[in-house]
Amino acid sequence: MVLYGNPNSLVGITLELRPMGPVPVTIGTGIVAVVGEANRGPVEPTGLRSVSLIKTLYDSGDLKEGGELAFSQGAPNVYMVRVMGVGYATATAALQDIGTDPIGVLDARSPGNWGNSLVYKIEDGDYNGTDVEVFAGDGSAGPYALERDDLVSDTANYVKVNMVPKTIVYTAPGLIAGTVYCNRTTGTLTFFAGEEPTAADQIRVSIKFKSRKMTLYDGIYSYVFNNIRSLEDMQAKLAESALVLFTPTANKTHLPKTYVATAMAGGAEGAAITTTDWETALNALAEEVTPTSVVLCDYEVAGASYDLVPILDGWLMYMANKFRPCLGFVPCKLNETKAIVMDLCAGYNNRLLSIVANSWDADPTLKQNIAVARAGKEAACALGESAARSYNSMNGLNGLLQIHSDEDVDVLTRNGADVIILKRGIRPYIGISTATDWQFMRTVDNRTINWVILATKYITDQYYHERRTKTVLTALKASLASVFEEQIELENIRAYNLSVSAHAIDTGRVDIDMKMENIGHIERFRVLMQVGVMPGGGFTV
Repeated sequence: MVLYGNPNSLVGITLELRPMGPVPVTIGTGIVAVVGEANRGPVEPTGLRSVSLIKTLYDSGDLKEGGELAFSQGAPNVYMVRVMGVGYATATAALQDIGTDPIGVLDARSPGNWGNSLVYKIEDGDYNGTDVEVFAGDGSAGPYALERDDLVSDTANYVKVNMVPKTIVYTAPGLIAGTVYCNRTTGTLTFFAGEEPTAADQIRVSIKFKSRKMTLYDGIYSYVFNNIRSLEDMQAKLAESALVLFTPTANKTHLPKTYVATAMAGGAEGAAITTTDWETALNALAEEVTPTSVVLCDYEVAGASYDLVPILDGWLMYMANKFRPCLGFVPCKLNETKAIVMDLCAGYNNRLLSIVANSWDADPTLKQNIAVARAGKEAACALGESAARSYNSMNGLNGLLQIHSDEDVDVLTRNGADVIILKRGIRPYIGISTATDWQFMRTVDNRTINWVILATKYITDQYYHERRTKTVLTALKASLASVFEEQIELENIRAYNLSVSAHAIDTGRVDIDMKMENIGHIERFRVLMQVGVMPGGGFTV
């Protein structure tokens, strides 16, 4: 509540401004997170809206392939998280001006030894820049340092003292009365003795200088940034680069000197990747976003252990406990046996965790991870829309490496495995999690449940520390009801029941009881076909 006016005034008006009515929900969906290893790329979770940058950022590896496959499912937002071992380092290059003063640092955009093969070259730009300055004298002849060095002799150059032009000479022996010596290399001005500008004098300068052209080469492509006229300009141009970033040194204005083709140095891969590193990557993701679905590009670090499955299982529960639930997918190894898949799934009962049994396509040169496609398609589907529907078949896959018989599909599914079938496209048989309760088995239902949980948390956050009045509780109930009513209108749920009440004893507590019935998806038909004489048989003509 906000009070306007003076309530103590004898004559006047006060106005109380209070919110009322339901809270609109603005929670989006359609975010898939892909976690894996790559040849290069940022370790920090990076959100992308287009597939175009993935090759440039991540070059190659499971993460690069996974990000592209996720986008091919129609997911509008893909977050990429690169896994690396501890102790990794980023390649750098310290840049200097002509006078060997440090003016800034180039850093590879991502850590790893790939940066050591990243080559930069700095040349004169195609067009000169113009240094325009106005400053006061200090009573000395100089030299006065300009903001640029590597200056250019040009007829358009001028130096004026109190608007009186001085003749510019570019060699020290030429300095006489009425002239000013311009050292083009160091970027300084020196006045004739006896004509020293005082603090009361204003010096105006306009002098051409050489701009810079930087070329970056990553072993495949060259990227050129031309006509750089300042360190800020250089920083801005390289901000568009997927390879490096530039950080200028504070209070420096000179451009870097020219460099022949030079490799950056100092990049390192770090120690061998462990399960802890995968967990670190997932936790970094949790700091950035709540995805609709998340997928690991691998299933184990140690051989024959599936040791990444419990990492994902625990992280999904962590997210759920933070009221940020999301679906998680992990592949099985190529051509895994039915017995091992069932034994693996038997160890988990998590409505958010899906273990994809036959998770690889039949591409002879590059096996695509179907668990990634599953996560991408779940993020792309609308609430209530099953990824098992033929219309939602996964894209970008080349058949199935491992095709199970109808009997094995049924057995694996009943034992908690998410099985992929090749029938009217490549799609999940049902699309299930490892949950044993039938209400939480289907991923399509869990997506709806997750969205309602997020919406509930979003709405209740708006009501903390409100007065526990009938008006407030009515608005709270209306806010929650609007969520369910919208889902009924969209035919994502069939029915719901909702009550909001103040606790009888605890004056700081409000009880919300919700029930909902998901819309259901047609998986079975019962047909009764009766043949014989119908009651009242016979016919008339």
